[in-house]
Amino acid sequence: MRITFVLLACVFTLSADCQYYFNDIISTQSTNEQYKLLRAGRIKKITGTSYEADNSVSEGFLLEEEISMDGKRVSVNTAVAGGKTSNTTYGYELSRLKRSRAYSNGIENRTEYQYNDKGKIQQVLLTTTDTAMKYSSVEAHDWVYNENGEPVSMLRTKNRTDSTQIVFVRDEKGLVAEEHWKRKGKDIEVYYYYYDDAKRLTDIVRYNSRLKKLIPDFQYEYDAGNRVSRMTQISLGSANYFVWQYTYNDKGLKTSETGFDKEKKMIGRMAYAYENY
Repeated sequence: MRITFVLLACVFTLSADCQYYFNDIISTQSTNEQYKLLRAGRIKKITGTSYEADNSVSEGFLLEEEISMDGKRVSVNTAVAGGKTSNTTYGYELSRLKRSRAYSNGIENRTEYQYNDKGKIQQVLLTTTDTAMKYSSVEAHDWVYNENGEPVSMLRTKNRTDSTQIVFVRDEKGLVAEEHWKRKGKDIEVYYYYYDDAKRLTDIVRYNSRLKKLIPDFQYEYDAGNRVSRMTQISLGSANYFVWQYTYNDKGLKTSETGFDKEKKMIGRMAYAYENY
């Protein structure tokens, strides 16, 4: 497997059928924090170079991210061997992600973010259009919080008819510990979130019906700067897993991510370079 495809899947793909608390809340918050770092460093361009397992440069690979002078627009262009390309643009207001548009091979994905008066995600609206198949779908995530600003539930509605209720159970520290997907009052999927003593997310877990036990989907470790230094991604349907290790510069910007398989063999690496205004 080429590292470029793995990295693009991890970095740029947002699945509609995955942990909603992680994707809507945690990931958006992380994106906004990363954006603030880029603006504070007056970064105008990021270039990614992909390396194969033998440390040779990946042929045909492109990753360029450009930030407008006023910071309101971020554009990401990618390409991999074989000619597959994608373009994603992000719109920011008040240092918060407000919208994104991703286009690749005739498929367009648009996402809009609405925040409440406390700066919490109120709604995420996802629109997918396939021009070749002449197909379009709309999915809305409407979030509900308690008086402490902690998520209580989320209603996922697809094409205004198909709805799933997402209910959250918090631990004694107020952190989301369980995410229940419900239809007609019954659980159809449950995710469990675990944290360390510093309230940092360490594990996202769900039940593996094949192994008949709880298995992590993702595990996270952190460095002294509270940045993710290692992420383990476990395949639900097999015994395979991948480990991603991250390094950062003194400004907190990611400089590399390296992937390893379960045999601890490097499967590839991505290096990032930054240009300032």
